[in-house]
Amino acid sequence: MSRKRSRRRRSLAWILLCTVTLLVLVFAHDVARSAHDVPAAQASSNQSFALLGNGLIDEENQVDSTLTSLLGHHSGVSRSQLFTQLSGLRTTLLAIPTQAQQLRHWSITSDLNTQLATWAVDRARAYNAVMAAVATSLQLPWPSGVLTLSQADRILSTTTQRWDQRTSSLTSLPGHVVLNSFTNFSGLLNVGAITAQLDQSPQLQLRRSISMIAVAVIPAPFPAPPGHIELVSTSTISLGVSVLNGSFSSQPVTLEAVLTPTVGPPITLIRHGVLGPTQALAFTGLNFAVRPSEHASLQLHLLGAPATPGKSVDRSYQVVIASLMG
Repeated sequence: MSRKRSRRRRSLAWILLCTVTLLVLVFAHDVARSAHDVPAAQASSNQSFALLGNGLIDEENQVDSTLTSLLGHHSGVSRSQLFTQLSGLRTTLLAIPTQAQQLRHWSITSDLNTQLATWAVDRARAYNAVMAAVATSLQLPWPSGVLTLSQADRILSTTTQRWDQRTSSLTSLPGHVVLNSFTNFSGLLNVGAITAQLDQSPQLQLRRSISMIAVAVIPAPFPAPPGHIELVSTSTISLGVSVLNGSFSSQPVTLEAVLTPTVGPPITLIRHGVLGPTQALAFTGLNFAVRPSEHASLQLHLLGAPATPGKSVDRSYQVVIASLMG
């Protein structure tokens, strides 16, 4: 009996030893794998952040390069061309805050991701301020800037220097990534002086003009010589007047329509509107009360800017209303 118990004890001890050894080996393997996984995860995180961050930096650097080239080589550029190019840059900058927000979800050493997100948005605001100063000076249709030129210059200069000091922060860490630098080519320009030059450029100077391009009448008039409107017997005539802005700028206009009957005082209708750059606007609902057998004169006059060369801002008509059928 004692021998059997001894053998059982030795078997149990052996099994216990094997179990403990197996647990130690499994634990050691898990520890080794976890130790390996931490740098791998950090490397993946750093590389993903660098990919997204460098893409955002490159996008703003492209804005910087394009804006610098546009302002530094503006000879021959028309108002519409300048507006189109600035608008394209503004569209790019409007997307920056959304892209930058994605960087805030990372957890990168020294809070690099948050710094880059904040500075990228600040720089987008600064570039918008530079473009707003140029557009406003040239009286291009543009939203007002929230920063002054000096504030914009300070932001671009400061963030360029501060970020440049951090571009190598991840090179010695897992992933070994290098972050791109911000450029500041536009900071080398004297934007105020360049804006003054733009104001004097013949192609960019604002030359306001408007013209009257069509007049519609209800009820439809009979065929008649130019300057005559002959209508069926009616108690009301309704006019529609189309106006064209001949300049690349927002243009306020006023239309005066005066119907002078043979009997009674003149009837004056006034309408106001604002035309976008090279856009047309139709003034409608100009209604005049008339009488059968009426013979009246109608004068239309546009106010707000000189007439476009070769066009007119005035029209005059003789209006004849048919008599009632007996």
